[in-house]
Amino acid sequence: MNTNRLLVTFRNRALGVKETTSNWTHEIEFLYKRGVGIDEALHYLYFEKPSIEEFEHWVSEKETKLVPSVAEVGSVLNDEELTFFETNGYLILPNAISKADCAATQQVIWEFLGMHPEQPETWYQSHPEQRGMMVNFFDHPLLEKNRASSKIKKAFEQLYQSEAIYKTIDKVSFNPPVTQNYSFKGSDLHWDVSLQLPIPFRLQGLIYLSDCGPQDGAFHCVPGFHNKITEWMEHVPDGVHPRAHALATLQPQAIAASAGDMVIWHQALPHCATPNYGTSSRMVQYLSYISESHVEAKEWV
Repeated sequence: MNTNRLLVTFRNRALGVKETTSNWTHEIEFLYKRGVGIDEALHYLYFEKPSIEEFEHWVSEKETKLVPSVAEVGSVLNDEELTFFETNGYLILPNAISKADCAATQQVIWEFLGMHPEQPETWYQSHPEQRGMMVNFFDHPLLEKNRASSKIKKAFEQLYQSEAIYKTIDKVSFNPPVTQNYSFKGSDLHWDVSLQLPIPFRLQGLIYLSDCGPQDGAFHCVPGFHNKITEWMEHVPDGVHPRAHALATLQPQAIAASAGDMVIWHQALPHCATPNYGTSSRMVQYLSYISESHVEAKEWV
C-alpha cells in the first residue's frame, strides 16, 4: 500500500509531528474527494493517534462508502435564476432532494442524537457530538445520498461555470425552539472566509431538511453584499474591526424555504442562523462544492 503524501502531511500537521510542506487546501481536497470530513478526520487523529498506515486504511474504508456525484445533462438553473444570483449573491434551488429523503434524514439525525420528535423534552439534552447548533454527524448512507444529488451538482457547475469542482463532506445542524430554559446556540452575523480583498468566488450551501419559515430558525444573509463589500470595507471606521462593524450596521434577511430546498450563497455574503420561535426543531444538512482552482487567502482578516 503506497502512502499518499497529502495524507501523511495532513496527519503530521494535525498531530504536530513535524513541519509540513504541502498546501492545506490540497490536503482538504484530497480528503473530501474520498468522502472524509475535516472534523471527523481531526477527531480520529487526535483521539486515536494512528500510524500513517492506520490513517490511510481508515481513509480507504471511508472511500468505499462514497457515492459518486453525476451531474444532470440539462441545466437546472434558468437565466432568470442565474441573474438573480448575480444580483443577490444567493438563490434557492427547489426540490434539491426529495421530501422522502428529508424525512428519512431527519429520522437518522434524531436517532444519532438519541432524541425523539414526539417528545420535546428530549430535544434539549446534550450530546457529545453537538457544538452549539452544529452536529458532527457525517457518516451515513442517507447523508451521502443527499450529497450525491445530480441536481445539486449541476447547479454548482452552472454557478461556477465549470465541471472541475468537488463536493464537501460537512456536518448537520439541529436548532430546537427557544424556551424559557433554552437559548439560541448559533453564531451572530459572520463570514466563514477571510475579509482580505478581493474575496474569491466560492459557494456555500445548506439543505433544509424541514420546512423553515422566517421565524423557524431560518438562514439569514445580506443579499447583494458580494457586490458592495469592497466599497463597504473602504468605509469601515478606523480602529473598528470590519466583523464588528458588520454586526453593528448590517441587517440580514430571512431566507425561508421548504424541506428539500437548498440555499446556495456566495461566501462574501455575511450570514447567520437565527433563533427558532416555531414549534418544531429545524434541521439542516450543509453541503457545497469547491472549485479545483480555489486558493485560500494567505491572511485572515
